[in-house]
Amino acid sequence: DEFNRLEERVLSAVSQQILTIQAGLSTQKKQHTDGAKTTRIELVGKSVHLHPDVGIFVTMNPGYAGRSNLPDNLKQLFRSIAMVAPDRELIAQVMLFAQGITTAEFMATKVVLLFNLCHDQLSKQPHYDFGLRALKSVLVSAGHVKRTLTAAAAATSLATIEAEALIRSICDTVVPKLVASDVSIFETLLQGVFPGTDLHPVNEPALRAKIVEVATRRQFVPHDKWVEKALQLYQVMQLRHGVMLVGQTGMGKTSAWTVLVDALELVDGKKGEAYVIDPKAISKDHLYGTLDNTTLEWSDGIFTHVLRQVLNNVRGESDKRHWIVFDGDVDPEWAENLNSVLDDNRLLTLPSGERLEIPPNVWIIMETETLQYATLATVSRCGMVWFAHDTVETCHLIDHLVGKIARDTSLRSFYSMQDDEWTTFQAAQATYLDLVRGVLLTSGLVTTCLDFALSLPHIMQVDRLRLLVSMFSLVSKGLVHIAEYTEVHTDFSMSGPHLQAFALKWLVFSILWGFGGSLDNPNRVKLAQFLTSINTAIPLPTLPTDTTLLDFEVQVKDGEWKLWSYSVPTIDLDSHRVLSTDVVVATVDTIRHVEVLRGWLHQHRPLILCGPPGSGKTMTLTSTLNSLPEFELASLNFSSGTTPDLILKTFGQYCVYKKTPQGTVLAPHTPGKWLVVFCDEINLPQADKYGTQRVITFLRQLVEQGGFWKDKLWVHLERIQFVGACNPPTDPGRVPLSSRFLRHAPVLFVDFPAYSSLKQIYGTFNRALLKLTPSLKAYHQPLTDAMVEVYMRNQTQFTAEAQPHYIYSPRELSRWTRALYEAIEPLEFEMDIGTLVKLVFHESLRLFMDRLVTPADQAWCAQTSKDVLRQHFAGASASMAKFYAQATTHDLRKHIEARLRVFYEEELNVPLVVFDSVIDHVLRIDRVLRQPLGHLLLVGESGAGKTVLSRFVSWMNGMSVFQIKLTTHYTLANFDDDLRIVLKRCGCDGERICFIFDESNALDAAFLERMNALLASGEVPGLFEDEEHVALMHACREAVRRDNITSVESTDDDDLFKYFTSQVQRNLHVVFTMNPASGDFQSRSKTSPALFNRCVVDWFGTWSDHALAQVAHEFTMALDLGHQEQTYDGPADDMGDEGWAAAAIGGSAFHKAIVASVVQFHHAVLHTMQRLAKRHAKHNHISPRDYLEFI
Repeated sequence: DEFNRLEERVLSAVSQQILTIQAGLSTQKKQHTDGAKTTRIELVGKSVHLHPDVGIFVTMNPGYAGRSNLPDNLKQLFRSIAMVAPDRELIAQVMLFAQGITTAEFMATKVVLLFNLCHDQLSKQPHYDFGLRALKSVLVSAGHVKRTLTAAAAATSLATIEAEALIRSICDTVVPKLVASDVSIFETLLQGVFPGTDLHPVNEPALRAKIVEVATRRQFVPHDKWVEKALQLYQVMQLRHGVMLVGQTGMGKTSAWTVLVDALELVDGKKGEAYVIDPKAISKDHLYGTLDNTTLEWSDGIFTHVLRQVLNNVRGESDKRHWIVFDGDVDPEWAENLNSVLDDNRLLTLPSGERLEIPPNVWIIMETETLQYATLATVSRCGMVWFAHDTVETCHLIDHLVGKIARDTSLRSFYSMQDDEWTTFQAAQATYLDLVRGVLLTSGLVTTCLDFALSLPHIMQVDRLRLLVSMFSLVSKGLVHIAEYTEVHTDFSMSGPHLQAFALKWLVFSILWGFGGSLDNPNRVKLAQFLTSINTAIPLPTLPTDTTLLDFEVQVKDGEWKLWSYSVPTIDLDSHRVLSTDVVVATVDTIRHVEVLRGWLHQHRPLILCGPPGSGKTMTLTSTLNSLPEFELASLNFSSGTTPDLILKTFGQYCVYKKTPQGTVLAPHTPGKWLVVFCDEINLPQADKYGTQRVITFLRQLVEQGGFWKDKLWVHLERIQFVGACNPPTDPGRVPLSSRFLRHAPVLFVDFPAYSSLKQIYGTFNRALLKLTPSLKAYHQPLTDAMVEVYMRNQTQFTAEAQPHYIYSPRELSRWTRALYEAIEPLEFEMDIGTLVKLVFHESLRLFMDRLVTPADQAWCAQTSKDVLRQHFAGASASMAKFYAQATTHDLRKHIEARLRVFYEEELNVPLVVFDSVIDHVLRIDRVLRQPLGHLLLVGESGAGKTVLSRFVSWMNGMSVFQIKLTTHYTLANFDDDLRIVLKRCGCDGERICFIFDESNALDAAFLERMNALLASGEVPGLFEDEEHVALMHACREAVRRDNITSVESTDDDDLFKYFTSQVQRNLHVVFTMNPASGDFQSRSKTSPALFNRCVVDWFGTWSDHALAQVAHEFTMALDLGHQEQTYDGPADDMGDEGWAAAAIGGSAFHKAIVASVVQFHHAVLHTMQRLAKRHAKHNHISPRDYLEFI
């Protein structure tokens, strides 16, 4: 059955076996005409008996999702028979007769007509099925209903009972799956076919009452629409053992089935067990099981393990209801395996040949947002309940969320409140919530603002539930403020007018930031202005010019409004703090972001910081967490290939598994602390062909279900929460996160600091920097103004649309400041203003010009830097053009050539020509390798000197060089081994290493994923596990003792690991080398953004004409040209002048001609290749390496 669901490679192997069987049958027929005897044939290496009456039949749906094409050699072995649409009316008659319906012929005509009308006139929805299976379930149900009605109403005519039974069955089956707009159309069709009939709600008064009771106990709001859906689910389950719950997120799907489980137990005393599995968070093998090809031993997956538990009935499973809930996206890859489970066979056939039968007390529930990729084969086998967008309304969500806050008792244990303190706080809590509830339910302020906020463009897709959850998390933070106030002011708690003022104003603050957190700044301002314009009940601040409600906070001490700017501290840094990566200069933006983040973190909700690269997302989050002692941070860096394994490895490093009476629990190592797993670049993982990001689906399961499956056992998470950061989903390479995950995660948009904020931040750093030269301290402001202006002009001029590595962020300003510190700090004399300006100009060129591709762009960048510096340092910048007089090119060349001769002898027996651009690149590489956290991205053609110059500069700086030694058998495991060696040498032995990583080393996406993580945090999650982690801690302990480091607690593994990562960041410098002609170069910025964000880019490009000539001149100097030199007078007319850059180089005229010819040949080949590429799309890249081989 469904033969073409096998993979093509398997089908090809099967064809050989079928041919063997058919050949055996043919031979047998010739040899034994009586057909009584059997023969033996050879199948997969085994001799087996062949029965003469064996036959092979297959069924298949050609051209269907998840299906393979049959190979031609297999098609030839079968006779094809085309199946046609069956006579549904005749089938309906037979089935109705079989169910005891006496008016079967009349009823069959009507019910088939109704189904045809539904198919033609209702809207087209992926979850609609009006085919034969749906019809059959109605007819079978009609028989059951008829027998029930006949027993209850003996006086009614049989024809009336049969009509009512059929109509009720139709309503029970069809109505639950209809979208709202189709219900009235269906009612009209039903009345047209069965005149005088109406749609009736499900008639289960006892169950309805218990559903309301359980829902109320769980703080849900049991309104009629939602209760009706829960009853429809029950009704559909009586007809089908496979049911799909479909509808947008937040519409009560999960709560419907969970409440129904408990309600049914209250009605009939039969306990319900639910097993929730997200099929897209795990592999198919993990879900169903695997067969060992060597031993042929079968290992159960999660689903088969659960099924076997029920079948074995070890703990009385046969007396319970079992709900196996597949909560996730439905696609053919996993769902089609259940087709025989979901149809009347109720059978799962395993690859081992075992057949597991589904007992009658087991239901398969699929909960999903859409059936976009589900096949009709799966949909038609399931009952369907559709949850419309208005099943749960805003007022119900508000009631539910207020109720949850009212019942939250976590603050008592967190603040260790005594009975009297708790009583006082509860009174304040009750008053606070009454005030909030009064505004929510009477003024319409929240619903009006919510509708306006939903009309604005958010940075990520948005829905009502997420905005309300974001807002109520901040409302709940108001209670934290009250608890903190109560703890400090034990004699007089917050009450009366003070509490009223604080509660109402904090509600406005919560609305503004809960609904506006995911808006960009202009739209936040619109929301603030709208909120100000419609609010009449709550006192708002008087707004000074150019301010909005966003510029105000609510003071806890008196419940009054105060400008955020009054809370911004001015800090004075020591000079050496310029190099620190953990210094946060507070601005209005950062302090209000921190306040919002603290509210969400306290609720232990997942949250997402979204904004452009380098806008300060990670810095804001880490500074917030560092100020909250109850949190511990574990940083992960996602890439396009990230899978759930990365999170599981992180759990292994930071957490411990504990066996408890309630099951297995995973908790952080440190008792009482919460582990915050920070997922940077959370929207980078690529979706599969069905639109699912597996790692995001896994995160949703961890958040929503509070655990995950490991070794077929459910593991509960304890004190673990998740936060993420990412670029906007509209950026290249980003994948929009699923709404089912986002509903749990408030989103905060963090933009680049405003112009005034940049000046404040880098003004603070430059004040600290110029303490090194007291006579220049007064210049910190013009220095800051010039740096910020140069940065902003370059950011505007050069964009990633032009070149993928044109990525600018405030990190450039941080690098600039650190580079100035590195240059000024070692000086033994005090710098004058002219030298400072030269130095600032030089560093601006290194940061902004060195990455540029064309000479015109480089000239623009240099001129812009000059103009800006002249503007801000009038009179002090006249000598900028003479900066290189500090060390002339001639002197540098002599020095480098001398060092290179030693380098040849000691390291590399390859001659190098020191032409002008070599000097430039040596200086650029040297500058970065001397800086802390200095990483490089060198972009240039093959043979341009990227690797050899990196090795040379590393050697000059006394650094070891590490490069991967690739072999045909090199794997990810080998790479992990290499990384462990390098990190131990840097982190434990204090060795300074330059890790040169060429793009060809990235054999797998996971290679770059690890390098991404290393650049971002100084560690690779999961790299050191079990014995390796123990050995690492021992090595760190030895290093701490050896170096007599007193600031690290040698008995604390967490402290030792932080020391290890800080040492890695200090001592390891990564140099990436890439070729712009490579097809991967364009995609790297999307899939591995850390390469461009955290590295200084140096554009090698290709060699200039002058460089080509210098190289040719040096390599041809040793040629013996005899006396021909005297007779050569110059270039021939047809020689062209492209290669005559050599004319400036010394030597005879004939030698010049040879150099010019070599350069000219190179250009001729380049032009030929360019013509080939244009005309015939044939790409042959000619690089400096080819030029050297030619010489």
